[in-house]
Amino acid sequence: MEERSAQGAPARDRLEEIQRRIRVRRRRRAAVGAATAVAALAGAGAFVAVLGDQPTRSAPFASGSATPSAGQPTAGPSAVPSPVAGRKVGPFAEYARGYRVVAAGRAPVSAKKVQLTWTVTSTDVQFFSYCPGLPDKHVSLDAEIAINGDPTGVFMNCISELHQDPIRSEAPVSGLNVGDTVTVTYTVTGAQDNGRRLGTIPTRGTLHFAVAEKVPFTAYPLPSRPAALKPPKPDGMADEAGTKVLHSDPADPNRTVSITLPWYQGYEVTLIPQTPGIYRVSINGVSVLDGEVHDYAGGGLNATCQVARGEQGTCVPALRSVKDGENVRVDVTAQHATGPWLTEVRSQRQGSAGHG
Repeated sequence: MEERSAQGAPARDRLEEIQRRIRVRRRRRAAVGAATAVAALAGAGAFVAVLGDQPTRSAPFASGSATPSAGQPTAGPSAVPSPVAGRKVGPFAEYARGYRVVAAGRAPVSAKKVQLTWTVTSTDVQFFSYCPGLPDKHVSLDAEIAINGDPTGVFMNCISELHQDPIRSEAPVSGLNVGDTVTVTYTVTGAQDNGRRLGTIPTRGTLHFAVAEKVPFTAYPLPSRPAALKPPKPDGMADEAGTKVLHSDPADPNRTVSITLPWYQGYEVTLIPQTPGIYRVSINGVSVLDGEVHDYAGGGLNATCQVARGEQGTCVPALRSVKDGENVRVDVTAQHATGPWLTEVRSQRQGSAGHG
């Protein structure tokens, strides 16, 4: 997920500071080869994404069927006896970042449509698309998704690079109920070249489209553990004034680690895990970051709450009553972790605390 801006426009000096920190973190995340789980919250108001919702009434690894429309062969498996890391469904990894591809199909770009049918076992779904063979690497396709013929409000941009990063939805996809067999239609509606809308849709290339459902963490096929784990490294906040660093218990990485801090205009939180697991950061018992990690790359899911002073509201409404100077308790919990992690907590008022 990309860093998201808060509602309204922050002051120029504050915006420059936010952008500087984002650039620093992006460079350091790239160095370790993975995204970092990041969240922030503020007493002055902003936006927060809480990650890793559990699937709704999910049944793990039920067989997914993929019935394409005429002339559109599918790559969806009819039965999966057990989860296998590294297996593919067409060009897509069957398991990616907590989701399993349950239906996939393809069609020529000239057909402008791929249609699949599958039996819903989780309403927590993701849609993936991939369009190799377009006339130019800068050309992309605009598409919309419908369930049983009804628009879902989900729009996608298909490019010639394959990505399977889940996108956090603010609301579940409509038209899905566990146990129902539904038809999903992926329809190309336009094309762009470097952001410039094209008058016609290209006819070259192939449309690949897939539906993926959330998999319970304990049923997800994790990669092999490395022979040695490198200690997690801070992503850039630890060297900034007002930052405390919490380390996992060396004897038990699943033990809750806590710290009490005075609240000053909110706190920015970065959680860097080194092993797969379910991680959560809460303040005064209110969850502000909740995410899953499925590899040993030293990173994880990420979301950012950028703080702009003077805005109305708070990024977490349940913390609206917290006033500057009041002590708050920060708890970091982990489940299924088998190695070290660290968490950086930085006051939004620089210099309000020393290094931890």
